[in-house]
Amino acid sequence: MSMVRRVSSWIHLYGGLVLGGLLIVISVSGSALVFEDALKAWLRPDLHHVAPSGERASIDEVLGAVEEAYPDATPWIVNLSTASTEPTVVRLGPEASSVYVDPHRASVLGAQRPDEGFVNTIVSLHVELLAGRTGGLVVGVSGLLLVLLTVTGLVLWWPRRLKALGAALRVAWRRGGVRVNYDLHRAGGFYTALFLLLTALTGSAFIFYPTTQQLLATVTATEPWPPPAPTVKTERAKERPGTGPYQAAIDAATQTLPEAEPTFLYVPQAPDAPVTVRLRTPPEWHPNGRSFVYARPSDASVLRVDDARDAPLGSQVLQAFYPLHIGAVGGVLVKWLYVILGLAPAVLSVTGTVIWYQRWRTAAPTETPPAATTENTRPVVMPENRQSADDPTPMPPRP
Repeated sequence: MSMVRRVSSWIHLYGGLVLGGLLIVISVSGSALVFEDALKAWLRPDLHHVAPSGERASIDEVLGAVEEAYPDATPWIVNLSTASTEPTVVRLGPEASSVYVDPHRASVLGAQRPDEGFVNTIVSLHVELLAGRTGGLVVGVSGLLLVLLTVTGLVLWWPRRLKALGAALRVAWRRGGVRVNYDLHRAGGFYTALFLLLTALTGSAFIFYPTTQQLLATVTATEPWPPPAPTVKTERAKERPGTGPYQAAIDAATQTLPEAEPTFLYVPQAPDAPVTVRLRTPPEWHPNGRSFVYARPSDASVLRVDDARDAPLGSQVLQAFYPLHIGAVGGVLVKWLYVILGLAPAVLSVTGTVIWYQRWRTAAPTETPPAATTENTRPVVMPENRQSADDPTPMPPRP
């Protein structure tokens, strides 16, 4: 056994045993979140579905309705509805409630905190294991270790003899449960390796976003993008943030990028902050878009435009990570493919643990049976160690 295979075997075995439980939780929750929006609409139609009715109310009317219902709260981010049946969601702060508003009638439908609801719990479980920033770091490190497990798995998958390559690519369904479990782990790991590398790397990139952004900028010899938002001359604060010319800012943004679709409005939280409108410009992959228009709060005049199509290479690569991670590139068939492939880490963790347990049980010492019962005893060959002429693939030795 070569040193590379020996080291890979040790890393793959013990790394898989340590990470197995985490990978099951992360992969199952991630598969469920592929249809996150549909799940929310199904579980809480009172908040996530509205009946279209004529023209939409202005965003200022929407914010006015929120401030009337929550007079002590300050709007933070507005998730603009892009479909006629979707509500406008006004977030009141990073840890505060999200208020759902009918965009046609400017009426408040209800509110929900970020830690409330089944889907929000699944999101928190997937992103940070319900443990805040510490849990997020654990998820990010787990993603990087999954990359290592995938690479070492490919090293162990590669057969020593090329004529055994066919056996390494198929599952011997008629060879018994032990062999089927082994083949599912080996062949399944190979077929899902690219997906595992893609989702593990992009997921870890979100957790360590500033580092990833700077790394891509350095590798591509470009600057991080977009640059910090411009500042404006301090203006007299208005009595209520919702009375500002936010609809005018959105109109100015869409006039500046006429083919773009506005997705978010960022309400200024400081006297010198601009109104920021986020847009999706075709042919962007990112479902929320990565183009920004900054406007002056007093008159909605445009201060600067950051068009994602003009972003440097490093930023364009980074912008592709999110849609690739959630399966937003393509239609419903791609999403269902992500649901199925997203369970691969869980399946590989279970099958790998079963392989380890079977070998551990085989290697465990047993009591010597009485002499009277051992005279005609024949040695037992474990199924996972059998090798036939039509399957020359040797089973990997124990590390």
